Amino acid sequence: MFDLIKELFRFRRFKPSQGVLTRRLTAFGVFIIFASGAYRFFITSPSLPFVSGSPEVARIATGIVAIAIILAGAWFAFRLVNWSTFANFLVSVEGEMEKVSWPSREELYSSTVVVLVFFVILAGMILFFDLAWMTIFKIIRVIP
Repeated sequence: MFDLIKELFRFRRFKPSQGVLTRRLTAFGVFIIFASGAYRFFITSPSLPFVSGSPEVARIATGIVAIAIILAGAWFAFRLVNWSTFANFLVSVEGEMEKVSWPSREELYSSTVVVLVFFVILAGMILFFDLAWMTIFKIIRVIP
């Protein structure tokens, strides 16, 4: 954890040419989390306790805090994907994803049909056993 805190105050990029797509998508995901939190803060925050004055001033102050959250999130996302431990992990993930054999459209379709049919049959069996046990319990008056 201390390494991550130390890493937040560096300006260098770690292995900038490796794992580019995975690192960009991860940084974008982290940024979206911060941006949605800042948006939620801006929308739901009635006023800040340290701001006095008109509601317009309080709204502007809330907007400034939300923008600060977005900027801090962007910096954190950039530094996170350049933290050596995490960057090495992301580079490894991208390398492993290149080894994956992805199914064709026909294989995907047939596998989806098999799974859906299996779940429909399973749901039917559960319904049958549920109704059978409920009927048995009603006959022996365990349930009204």
